[in-house]
Amino acid sequence: MRRINRFLIITVLSLIFVSGIFPNGLSLNGVGSRASSMGTAYIGLSDDWSAVFFNPAGLTQMDKTNISLFVTNIMPSGTYKFEMEGMTLADTESIGSSYPSGAFSYFRQFSDKIVGGIALYVPAGAGAEWSGDDLALLTGGTPLLWDSTIFMVTVSPAAAYKFSDKFSLGASINLNYVSLKMKRPGGDGSAIPYFQYEEDLSAMAIGFTFGAMYKPSDVISFGLTWKTPVNASIKGTAKAPFLAALGIPTESEGTRSATWPTWVGAGVAITPNEKLTITIDVTYNNWGELQNIPIEFDDQMWKYAGMEEGTEFGLNWEDTVDIKFGVEYKLSNSFALRGGFYTDKSPSPEETLNILLPSLHYKAFTLGFGYKKGKISFDFAVEHLFGKDRYVDPMNYDTAAGMPGSHGMFIVVPNISLTYIF
Repeated sequence: MRRINRFLIITVLSLIFVSGIFPNGLSLNGVGSRASSMGTAYIGLSDDWSAVFFNPAGLTQMDKTNISLFVTNIMPSGTYKFEMEGMTLADTESIGSSYPSGAFSYFRQFSDKIVGGIALYVPAGAGAEWSGDDLALLTGGTPLLWDSTIFMVTVSPAAAYKFSDKFSLGASINLNYVSLKMKRPGGDGSAIPYFQYEEDLSAMAIGFTFGAMYKPSDVISFGLTWKTPVNASIKGTAKAPFLAALGIPTESEGTRSATWPTWVGAGVAITPNEKLTITIDVTYNNWGELQNIPIEFDDQMWKYAGMEEGTEFGLNWEDTVDIKFGVEYKLSNSFALRGGFYTDKSPSPEETLNILLPSLHYKAFTLGFGYKKGKISFDFAVEHLFGKDRYVDPMNYDTAAGMPGSHGMFIVVPNISLTYIF
């Protein structure tokens, strides 16, 4: 009974943290504090519960039943400045400084060869909130709301099979809840006056993760992971109050089609001695498949008014490749220090860069530690993501999607993990 009560308490807490996710310009690079502190270079190691994200085959390295709670807090600081012909049209910072999220997992060994369980986590999110007053000159002097949040919450039943002491395969079914909320200006200020436009859409979608791990010796191990694309038809309600003046309904049901792309990663973990572990990952994201996020409205009058063309989210994103490094040094059997570095390249070309989906090239530095006492493990990590400022030329941008000017972002992400081994 005590175990059941403890399980229920942690489940409720994890749901509370996950439901509070409002990431600001960040697609999460993984889950778990140990992995985060090692630069999220974890595909070749993956020897704890976060293997469900990085490489499910690594689950076979857990020989005891365990539950884990992961809590993270995204603290971004975005900037946007647009000057033209000596006049400052916008100079502002993003609103909001703390966006909590988290994860929960339960895994157990069913036999000497099979380990399985389930995890609840947030694999991706992006968005931003900005002051309409600071951006009023961009909308004809009228302050309008600029706010977007798009995120995914995933429940992943997972299992791994150990074919031998050297080779394992694993897989997870990823049941995803996708949510898109947006408040943005519409119109062009000439043919159509600027107006407030809003959306609140959501959907369920499914994907899969497959992993393999080969460990020829105690010194080195190799990992390979493939995440399948997730295609979602996100449905909900759109609002445009200005349409009332035209005799058109101010609300319509609508559907956006969005895709989270194929993700492939390879990694190696090197343990030259019992105290030191070095990890290296290379990951590929097929963002090029996500060229736009179109919408189809149910209301025919919205179609005739051209609302679908005016509210399509053009992206023209490009594929990315990132490199990650991590290191762990055990000072004792109970305490370990960790550090890492990774790149997180933006898939967005400058022509479509905008403040509602901030997308910069990041260089991230990570630090952390781990402590074990008896059946409890505590891990802490902090990530510092330094975004390289990007400038969108006013003479060369996508007028339907991009925003000229200078875009900047700096993000701090502290997190902790608690694991109890039965």
